[in-house]
Amino acid sequence: MKLSIEKVIYGGHGLARIPEGSGALGGMRVFVPFTLPQEIVEAKITEEHRGYCVGEAQQIERASEFRVDPPCPFFGTCGGCQLQHSVYSHQVEMKRAMLVESLTRAGVRALPPISAISGEALGYRNRVRLRVQSKPEFALGYRQEKSHRMVVIDRCPIAAPLLERCIAVICELGQINAVPLDMQEMEIFTNHDQSAFLMTMWVHPQTRFQQNSYVEFLQKLQKEIPQLHGAAVFAQEKETSHTGWPLLQWGQKSLLYRVAGREYTVSLGSFFQVNCTLLDTFVAAVVGDESGHCAWELYAGVGLFSLALTQRFERVVAVESSRSACKDLRKNLQGTNAQTVSSTTLHFLQQAVKRGEDAPDLILLDPPRAGVGGVEACDLLARCNARRIIYVSCDPATLGRDLAALVQSGYRLQRLQFVDMFPQTHHLETIATLQR
Repeated sequence: MKLSIEKVIYGGHGLARIPEGSGALGGMRVFVPFTLPQEIVEAKITEEHRGYCVGEAQQIERASEFRVDPPCPFFGTCGGCQLQHSVYSHQVEMKRAMLVESLTRAGVRALPPISAISGEALGYRNRVRLRVQSKPEFALGYRQEKSHRMVVIDRCPIAAPLLERCIAVICELGQINAVPLDMQEMEIFTNHDQSAFLMTMWVHPQTRFQQNSYVEFLQKLQKEIPQLHGAAVFAQEKETSHTGWPLLQWGQKSLLYRVAGREYTVSLGSFFQVNCTLLDTFVAAVVGDESGHCAWELYAGVGLFSLALTQRFERVVAVESSRSACKDLRKNLQGTNAQTVSSTTLHFLQQAVKRGEDAPDLILLDPPRAGVGGVEACDLLARCNARRIIYVSCDPATLGRDLAALVQSGYRLQRLQFVDMFPQTHHLETIATLQR
């Protein structure tokens, strides 16, 4: 059937409506990946759900003026990118529209003008995580979209050049059986100038771990790429976390990452922003010209924003729950006017309200995709009565939910900035400033 694409929604799919008169599906919304607004496509329905369908574009009958050939040969099967078929400037405008729609749908009204900050469209990622296949032949890859199947790759155009070099060399080592057979996944993370990188590997928890094979592999990799600074191997108990002690610790446990003239220690397992081309601009946009007596940073990580705040506030409280990030946070804030608190944000807010602590001038928070965590956390946040709140979000849906609650509690949304930290994908970062 012919479909007219109205817009691209958060998630990266084009939205169309099945023409009336098309039977029981007539008028229903259909989401079509890898399409652009105002395109006419010949599509087939691949999934039917209550209230919507998913389609597949078989032919682009009228292409958008912004359509381009994707720079990556794996685009369309790899689940990492959704927007490589669009010229980059148009990606930015589509994401701005996605943000407006998400916030409006959540009930956030009277939005201020949304400025956009963007950087390099390719070669920006300082961290990639890859699956490893040993049989029937060695391969590296990403997961296919909506699947556990692996898409075999030998390059990644959005990765920093050093990481692309690592991918190529590891593929070469795999071809000569120099990569341990029981490795299941690996992650590589490089610093600001690609002068050093760390490597984390995961094995099945019931494997009979052969330490020597990993040491030999790392030595061969370091011979080819001397920037290898350190590595660790973990049993893969949880896919996204480093649980327990490493089976092997090799070389250094951390590296130094410089942002806006400040140096940060970042250890294996600690979260850090992934876009190496925008971090200086990003930190400046978040912190702005804020100043005062006291600032809290919640979900502080390794202190990316906290360290900048120490130069503008008489007292800073940095709150973080991750064990590895807390260790880095203490080191990065050592010798400053900051206090480090090892706690979940919810528990910290509960205790602050219970003790009746003095209201800080500023609360800055950068939560994970799940946001602050619902009604209770937003209520506690409002009861802390900070004059200003800066909310840094990587998910517009949970941002909209939390902003609606904070506005209802008496805050006014003063500033919105969209930062394209994840070019070629549907993901976006937002800086929202609220005033009491």
